[in-house]
Amino acid sequence: MPIISSYNVFEEIVLLLLIAAVAGVLALRLRQPPIVGFIIAGILVGPSVLNLIRSVDQVHILAEMGLALLLFVVGLKLDVGIIRSMGPVSLNIGLAQVVFTAIGGYILSYSLGMNKMTSLYVALALTFSSTVIIVKVLSDRRETDSLHGRIAIGLLIVQDILVVLVMVFLSAFSGGKQHEPVYRALLIAVKGAGLIAGTWSFSVLVLPRLLSTVARSSEMLALFGIVWALALAAAGELLGFSKEIGAFVAGVSLASTPYREAMSLKLSNVRDFLLLFFFVELGSRLDLGAVGSKLWMSIPLVLYVLAGKPVIMMAITGVMGYRKRTSVLAGLTVGQVSEFSLILVAMGTKFGHLGNDTVGLVTLVALVTIGLSTYMIEYSHRIYYRLSPYIGILERGKPCREDACEVVSDGSEPADTLILGLGSYGTGIAEQLESWGRRVLGVDFDPQAIRRWSERGMRAVFGDATDMELPRALDLSHIKWVISSIRGREVNSSLVKGLRQAGYKGLIAVAGYDRADETSLIAEGADLVFNPFADAAVQAADLVVATEEQIARRAMDKQIESMSDHYIICGYGRMGQQIVKDLTRHNVPCVVVEWNPEQLPKLREQNIPHVEGKASEDPVLVKAGIKRAKGLIAVAPSDEENVFIVLTARVLNPNLFIVARSILKENEDKLRYAGADIVMSPYILGGRRMAAAVIRPEVMDFLDLVVDGDRTEVEIAKITVDPKSGCVGKTLREVNLWETSGVTLLAIRRQGEELRLNPNPDLSILGGDELIVMGTSSQIAAARDKLSSASC
Repeated sequence: MPIISSYNVFEEIVLLLLIAAVAGVLALRLRQPPIVGFIIAGILVGPSVLNLIRSVDQVHILAEMGLALLLFVVGLKLDVGIIRSMGPVSLNIGLAQVVFTAIGGYILSYSLGMNKMTSLYVALALTFSSTVIIVKVLSDRRETDSLHGRIAIGLLIVQDILVVLVMVFLSAFSGGKQHEPVYRALLIAVKGAGLIAGTWSFSVLVLPRLLSTVARSSEMLALFGIVWALALAAAGELLGFSKEIGAFVAGVSLASTPYREAMSLKLSNVRDFLLLFFFVELGSRLDLGAVGSKLWMSIPLVLYVLAGKPVIMMAITGVMGYRKRTSVLAGLTVGQVSEFSLILVAMGTKFGHLGNDTVGLVTLVALVTIGLSTYMIEYSHRIYYRLSPYIGILERGKPCREDACEVVSDGSEPADTLILGLGSYGTGIAEQLESWGRRVLGVDFDPQAIRRWSERGMRAVFGDATDMELPRALDLSHIKWVISSIRGREVNSSLVKGLRQAGYKGLIAVAGYDRADETSLIAEGADLVFNPFADAAVQAADLVVATEEQIARRAMDKQIESMSDHYIICGYGRMGQQIVKDLTRHNVPCVVVEWNPEQLPKLREQNIPHVEGKASEDPVLVKAGIKRAKGLIAVAPSDEENVFIVLTARVLNPNLFIVARSILKENEDKLRYAGADIVMSPYILGGRRMAAAVIRPEVMDFLDLVVDGDRTEVEIAKITVDPKSGCVGKTLREVNLWETSGVTLLAIRRQGEELRLNPNPDLSILGGDELIVMGTSSQIAAARDKLSSASC
């Protein structure tokens, strides 16, 4: 006895929504697809349990509208070029799949004891797959524009057309005239051509002007989309096709307009709401009492649909030249029975060909396979990852369709960013990064995606992210970032592991669904995990750049923390840049302190160790390692800043050797009082050099040759004699540096004395003497070793 005794459509639908909502929430809490919860809700309200549904017609109308909008949105996202290129492939795959699956289903049904007529109906019912389930799950996973998604959708279109023709053919058994089926088939072909021609004409002649007016209001744009979808759905049914085909044609007619994205976004929520009624209605059709003694037959039929159909589909796509990944992902989508199959067996009952027990059996198989196949599609990437080592038989020795795409290169500089997955999301990231000057190379296993990139002048190469050899096959020597926009936990996990095992030391960003994905992927070696649903492509590109800067900053901070006996350069103007260049050339470690935003990009680009901030502040100098530093050079833009820098540095490290620049002559004493060991005025030094160039040009030429290390290998250096050296007490003649090391001794500085130029060879060497020598770097190193050796 039903719980609701009085007939009230509104209250009944509200109750259905409440039960569906509770079931959907429970499914989510159990980490299951909401579709499964909706189907279970339908079973609960159906005749087998609570028997609540009385407004059958109303629920059915809402479900039909949901189906129409679903196919309309799918058509919106299809491109005419894709249809043109995928059409022959879809037709071949669709025909082969229907033929081989129907033959297998007939043999199985007949072997289970069914008569020939029943076996024929059951075989055809098992052959067709559910358009709504496949498209809905693929849409939720954003995979309708992927290669396997387009193959699956193309197959569904072929199946929908064939099922209409099958229904016409089977109607011949109703007792009508023998020529009537042929006539109906020809009539439907003519009507189909008329539907397509009429829609195309309307979309070319009327829709552009109409849409430009309607699009002024977002509400009117959404309303127009609904009206257009339902109108063509009704037209499709009137012409002998299904509503879904009419709605799909309506979507395709708008796919080339600039309003398709806005319309798709507006209709998505309406579509999902109405589809809820389809799943509830589907579950409510289950009547276990009608199955009767044939209940046990559902087991082999379910296994055939869940395993046999996908295997047949995988074999067909493999033979046609697709890779095993494409074959598996496309094959796993077809493991369920279509909603049209229920209509087909209902026709058989109407014609007296089938009994109610067969209808109940097919309905049971449909519900079970729809529920389980949802998981198969949801976890298809994980299933492929598990099966990949064992299914090489599904792939040709050299897959022809996908390997036909070669690298598109324009001979420009090597790429510094690699993006895997060239769908709309990956393309959006690439375009944003390229606008910022990054050199991007795309990787995808979809030939159509690669061709689209080539047409836009972007570089791309064919590759399968799940192939463990991909990281080794690609040249990653110049790649700073590897970014995966692929939505698949297992795929990205495999990619990250493969890159790290191949020795890739750069940065990796991958897509993830939730916090658990982020935690595990980062633990496996990823540097950034972004959510493709929450993070727009532009935002994801921003995250990549921001993360790159953060990681580079952390690495540089660690490098600075490990430095000692280095020099701190305060200011990175023209003089600071020259100082860093000379110190780097002589392998003298240094850290730059700079706060000018115009100079910071130069430091980042050249990867020079630096600290951002004002050098007169204690925390900034401490971060630069002043307590471990050997010296500091203050070349800030003004003398006042240099004074504060010297004062701060001297307090923080009293033993620091400090050189400061003075722009004005009168500020030299102030800098010395502040604690500078040496104060230099670039203008005075420059003036003296210029005067000397006029008075003694030959001397200046020699000094320039020695000082400018870019022009010669000879340099001047200071060597301090170790007090424990065996050379202490010996004369310069006895040590004979020229003969033993090849250096020329220019001068000696002894503590408490002035600099001795061209010292006497009989002068005895003392510990702590500073010898000024000239020679190559290897000669100077040999002299330094000799003067520090105990044996001399």
